[in-house]
Amino acid sequence: MNQKNFLHRTLALGLAMVCIAGVLLTRLASLQLVPAENTGLASEAVETRTYNESTARGEILDRNGNRLISNALGFSVEFDYYEWDKSRQNEVISSVLTLLREQGVEYRDSLPLSNGSGGVISYTYEGEDSSGRHDVDRYLKANPKWPGDPSAEALLELMCEKYKVDDSLSLMEKRSVVGVRYEMEQSQFSAFNNPFVLLSDVDMEMVGKLSERCSLFPGVTIGVKSTREYSTDFAAHILGRTGKIFAENYDEYKDLGYPKNAVVGIDGAEKAFEPYLRGIDGTKVVEVDRWGSILSEFYSEDPKPGNNVFLTLDLGMQEVAENALAKTLEDIKAKGEKSKDKEGADVEGGSVVVMDVRTGEILAMASYPTYSLKTFNADYSSLLLDKLTPMLNRSIAGAYPPGSTFKMATALAALEEGTITPDTKIRDMGVFHFYDYSPACWLWNEQHRTHGLINVSEAIKYSCNYFFFDVASRLNIENLNKYASALGLGQKTGIELAGERAGNLAGPESRAAKGGGPWNAGETLQAAIGQSEQQFTPLQLVSYVSTIVNGGTRYQPHLLYKVENYSYADTVEQTAPSVLKKLDISASALKAIREGMLGVTTEDGTASSVFRGYPVKVGGKTGSAQTRAGRSSHGIFVSFAPYDDPEIAVCVVGEYAGTGGSVAPVCLAVYDYYFHLNQQQEAQPLTGGNQ
Repeated sequence: MNQKNFLHRTLALGLAMVCIAGVLLTRLASLQLVPAENTGLASEAVETRTYNESTARGEILDRNGNRLISNALGFSVEFDYYEWDKSRQNEVISSVLTLLREQGVEYRDSLPLSNGSGGVISYTYEGEDSSGRHDVDRYLKANPKWPGDPSAEALLELMCEKYKVDDSLSLMEKRSVVGVRYEMEQSQFSAFNNPFVLLSDVDMEMVGKLSERCSLFPGVTIGVKSTREYSTDFAAHILGRTGKIFAENYDEYKDLGYPKNAVVGIDGAEKAFEPYLRGIDGTKVVEVDRWGSILSEFYSEDPKPGNNVFLTLDLGMQEVAENALAKTLEDIKAKGEKSKDKEGADVEGGSVVVMDVRTGEILAMASYPTYSLKTFNADYSSLLLDKLTPMLNRSIAGAYPPGSTFKMATALAALEEGTITPDTKIRDMGVFHFYDYSPACWLWNEQHRTHGLINVSEAIKYSCNYFFFDVASRLNIENLNKYASALGLGQKTGIELAGERAGNLAGPESRAAKGGGPWNAGETLQAAIGQSEQQFTPLQLVSYVSTIVNGGTRYQPHLLYKVENYSYADTVEQTAPSVLKKLDISASALKAIREGMLGVTTEDGTASSVFRGYPVKVGGKTGSAQTRAGRSSHGIFVSFAPYDDPEIAVCVVGEYAGTGGSVAPVCLAVYDYYFHLNQQQEAQPLTGGNQ
């Protein structure tokens, strides 16, 4: 190539580059100086944001279709990751929390440190095995450079340093800010777990206050979400609540596709039936321009609402049971305070459980004292401090000595083992002498009288301890417990609710399991009348009675009636009765036991004054379970109706209520409702004794 051609080509290339540069500069100037609406750039998406779109949770209804928990639209305070200013986040958090406090709104986090009131920080968990202790250990493990076991004050300072919390804040303010930062970290606040929900279900006044100051709170937004709405004040212990996944439980939810900040059932039916109630969240894609204006929105995955759960509960019966239990226990207390012996004056809590003996369906399950789900958050602190433990579901987590209500189990074992027959008669001598042990019948202790010569039906009717002492001395504990265990006593029933206790079936086996001493024969006598170390829940007792009176079929107690899809168009699942065990109870044994239970409520039986003149034949059994010295006995009453063709069984427990007959009126209210009776039955003093 000659010199001339080379120069020409170089000049041409230079001119071309100048032209290209000019075009680019002109275009750049145009983009910077010309309004976007005149350039068409506003229609060009410069950022795509992805949001998790929560969906509606299924509703909870009773067996008749009455809504117990439904959904309503509510407002939440959220942090939007895409707008979140990390350089100012502590300042924003502190300001928002201050505004909440000014409006009387309490924010609670799961960090187990006190709020710093009084200038002191302390751990709020109790015991080494508590979930709060586990949370702290897990958090310290995630920060390996920190000391292994810092004091509460030291942990707060370490967290303040980690999160760069301003030292000018007060102790309480520091604690509040690190609590939010801790929750944000635990929920993995990011573009993948966006947004972070600071507070759910805030009112319009709070929304207005935040909106007024939106320029001061970059990244703080108001979300509109589906929230739980409680349509009843009853069944709080059964229905349960929803909340964020606890950190220690996330592993079990992670594999099911839950985001870390998901709202799930945390107790009661909300937790038990989470797989049905849970909706599948959708994914919303938002395209925005460089100024943050939304250009388009669409779902890459549509949200799918949850299914609706029908419980076996009858809301009307639940209401009757709760009201009758509360009134009866309050009346016992008032009467006891006026009496000379103060029996029942120290009454505390109680429970009533109603079961369909033909299916295992739970028609009502009440625990006293109770609380309101509608105001739970506001009441939480006082509920936690209440010595009567209103948040405890006594029906499944309260274990009580059954007292004389256990005598049907002893009778069944003796009859089926051939120790006695229905016609066997034993003479009550008042005091039963057994080696060096000499327990007495309650009638001998109270009136220095005896029940005379009686058979097993009469022994149940009059609750004769002597008769059952004699039977137990011949039966032995192994044979007794073979039948008690088959009846489900001392073991969890398997009902769907969490927190059920197994109780304890007294005997050498349970004693050894607890590391206790040897079992002696004299203890069998006390176990046979429901004392010793016998401890059963009200649900176990009603299931045991149901099994006997229905002829020996032990059904699985359950609360799930059916499941329908969200539109109520299709049935997803219908629960069928499930048989746990079939006992081969002889007709003669069944007849003898049921006749004894009928005797309890008629003539001069131990609860006859309560049921006198009642239009429905009821079988029952009173029980007065001894407690520690200085306290009244627990009052327990179990029953079934109608006598000739049993349909339902009822168990009522009154803590320190004195006698089983004193709580029997609760059953009348339940039967009035079930059999559509309007008459009011007033309890009278018992004439047959206090068992």
